[in-house]
Formats: sequence, C-alpha cells, structure tokens
Amino acid sequence: MSQSISIEKVKYALHKVVENLEKNRQYLNDLDSPIGDSDHGESVCNAFHKIQEIVDKFPEEKRDIGELLQAVGKSIVLSGGAAMGPLYGTAFMDAGKAVLGKEELTPADLVQMWEAFAGGIKRRGQVELGDKTMYDTIYPSFLALQKAYEEGKSLKEMLREAIEGAQEGMESTKDLVSKRGRSSRLGERSRGHIDPGAASSYFIIEAFFGSLIDN
Repeated sequence: MSQSISIEKVKYALHKVVENLEKNRQYLNDLDSPIGDSDHGESVCNAFHKIQEIVDKFPEEKRDIGELLQAVGKSIVLSGGAAMGPLYGTAFMDAGKAVLGKEELTPADLVQMWEAFAGGIKRRGQVELGDKTMYDTIYPSFLALQKAYEEGKSLKEMLREAIEGAQEGMESTKDLVSKRGRSSRLGERSRGHIDPGAASSYFIIEAFFGSLIDN
C-alpha cells in the first residue's frame, strides 16, 4: 500500500461512505427507536445524499483534496438533514481547511485532517467525551490514528487502528447516560443503548478508512 493518499482515493472513499450509510439506514433507525424519534438513519442519509453528485462533478483538473472536502461539507450543511447536517458538514469543512492545497495526503496530513474533523464535531455540537454522542466514536478514532502515527506504524496499520478505535468508542456509548440531544431527557433510561450518532459515525469511519486500506 502506498504511504500517501491521492484525490482519486478520497473520492472513492466518499462514495463508499454514502453506500455504507444507505446499507445501514434501517439499522440506524432501529437504534434510534428506544431513545429518539426512530429517524436517525433517514436524517444521516438525507444529509449525505448529495455527496456522490458533488464528488462526480468536482472538476478533473482540480487536485486539491481540501477543496473537495470543503465542497462536500457545504453540501451536507445545506442538505436539511436535521441536526446531522450542520454537525457532519462542519466536520468535513474543518477537515478540508486543515489540508487545503494538498494534492495528496501523507500520514501526517491524515492525522491533521482527522483532528480537525473531530474538532469540528466538538465545536459545533458543544460536546465532550462521555456525553454519549458521535464524538465518542470520532475522537477515539483520532487518538488511535495519532498514536499509530507517533509509533511509526504504516499507513495501513494507522487506518486499521483508527477503525478499531472508532468501534470501541461506539460500543462504549452503550454504558453511558446521554447528556445531549433528545435522548438526554431519558436520563438513566438512555443507558443500555448504543447512541445512533455514534453508530453512524462508525459507519462513516469504517467505510472511509476501510476503503483507503483496500484501494
């Protein structure tokens, strides 16, 4: 596997994100049923539905990965995907800003990009680790990616460990009490359920980083 990531690989990864969310649409709705409005799958898929069009129409002569991610983020913000749109859209725009001008991503660039992505979620959502939100999936994935990079591991190993960190983070939400969003009204009754936002974040990370490993 190459130790850098081209814009073609990023485009492919973004397509895979949309596919994975669509594949898990009903599962996300079902997760949302006990603690929300049973529509998280609908909301997140609506937020991401224009990404494929944005990617396909991105001019071939443009090679700026940061610009591509910012375009994707803007489309998500404007999607009308309930609270998901502003959150994920901000994250993609912040990630794009972090790598603006890059025609390929080195492992160091990837760490910087994912730190910005996590930071966008934290800032826009005003969340902390342990609040039982998507941040509980995304921030551990960043920490795992950063740790693997600092240990000098290969890009493939970094990506795998980021996915594992995301999965562990998602699963940790089952034992947490929700402090944000509609589910926070349930208090202790929110314990025992995986947070739907944490799950959709895992599917995004699984598809994005996983496709970079395979492609």
